[in-house]
Amino acid sequence: MKTDNSLFNFMKKLIAGLKKRGNIRTSETYRSTLNSFASFRNYEDIMLDSISCSTMESYELWLRNRGLTPNTISFYMRILRAVYNRAVENDMTENRSPFRHVYTGIEKTVKRALPLRTVRKIKELDLSKNPQLEFARNMFMMSFYLRGMSFIDMAFLR
Repeated sequence: MKTDNSLFNFMKKLIAGLKKRGNIRTSETYRSTLNSFASFRNYEDIMLDSISCSTMESYELWLRNRGLTPNTISFYMRILRAVYNRAVENDMTENRSPFRHVYTGIEKTVKRALPLRTVRKIKELDLSKNPQLEFARNMFMMSFYLRGMSFIDMAFLR
C-alpha cells in the first residue's frame, strides 16, 4: 500500500506537528483517536480516498458495542472529521462527506457532583500512614480547588 495519503501516516504527521508547537494535550487526544481507529481497523492502515460513510458508520457501531458513551464517540468522530477536513484542504483527497451519517453532537450530561459534606470528609481524613493515598487525596482536592481541572492538565502545570 502506498502510504503517502494514508490516514495513519497523515495523523502521525499531524500529531508530531502538534507536539512541536507545544499542543501536547491536543496531540494526546489525536493519538488516542488514532489508537482507537487503528484498533477498529485491526491496525491495517486506510487510504484517505477509501474513507466512506460506511467506514465511519461501522466505526461508530464498533465504539458503541464497546460501551462508549455518545459524547465519547462524538469526540473521536470530531477529531477524525478535523483530520479528514485537513487532508481535503491539503488536496490529499476529495471531500466525500464520510461523517454525514454519524453522531458528532454533544449530549447534555448529568452532573455528578459530590455533596459538600463528602468533600469535607475526604479533606479531613488522616492518611498520613498511607503516603500514596494521601497524595491521591491531595490531587483530588487540588482539582476541586481548581474547579475540576483534569489530572493531566495539573501534571503539566509549570
